[in-house]
Amino acid sequence: MPSAELAFAARRVAEFLLLPPAAPLLLIAIGLAASVRRPRGGRIVATIGLVLALLTSSLVVGQWLIGRIEQGAGQAQGERELRALLARPDAPTAIVILAGGTRFDSRERPDPERPNQRTTERVLYGAWVAQVTGLPVLVSGGKPNPERSAEAVLMKRLLEQRLATPVRWVEDRSRDTEGNARESARLLLPAHRRILLVTHAYHMPRALRAFEHAGLRPIAAPHGFLGTPSPESPLGWLPSAAGVETNWLAAHEGIGGLWYRWRAQWAAAAPVLD
Repeated sequence: MPSAELAFAARRVAEFLLLPPAAPLLLIAIGLAASVRRPRGGRIVATIGLVLALLTSSLVVGQWLIGRIEQGAGQAQGERELRALLARPDAPTAIVILAGGTRFDSRERPDPERPNQRTTERVLYGAWVAQVTGLPVLVSGGKPNPERSAEAVLMKRLLEQRLATPVRWVEDRSRDTEGNARESARLLLPAHRRILLVTHAYHMPRALRAFEHAGLRPIAAPHGFLGTPSPESPLGWLPSAAGVETNWLAAHEGIGGLWYRWRAQWAAAAPVLD
């Protein structure tokens, strides 16, 4: 296996172990195993894992956590805001829509491969932004599986065949948000430095940092806010599928954002060798 593929696989395993629901369950397992020799310490570790498992399965907790992350996404761009952006001296000249995954099922017709729900939501909002602004579109997303189509290829098909929105650039080499930014910059610079960046609100803060680091000047066009509290109900504190998903997204973006910042600080502090 090439080193790049090995590093990518290792990162995916690390994500699995560090994020809920696996991380709290791992703590419970460690605590139970340790309780054989150290009953008190093992019970404490297992109890901490159980509490974390319950909290990270609660929709109320997930909405609170992801709401903190979405504060860095800015406001959604409506038609009035988009037209005001186009009137500015530093108006954006392109739209970048980021992928969020695909799905495959050989039973599906007419297309066994298609964008997943997250990607479809981004494409729908990106198509509307393109129709309002008339700006050219870049879709960004590589192959989640070597045997499958690139995310960007499926996004282009959805935009052009179903949403009557032409795609000018297809970035199909990236594997993560940093790759989205790096490979998009290769296609857009130097002609299109100022861009409208379309992705979910929870993903926007990390995406903005990546695109700025790649030399672009992104303007956030977020959508799909998940931090809006549901109507108050005791049921929101109970474990649920929606709670697990929301907490997973919040943890993924929170840890990813910390990793990006740590690497940037480390790179800035590293000595330059002549």
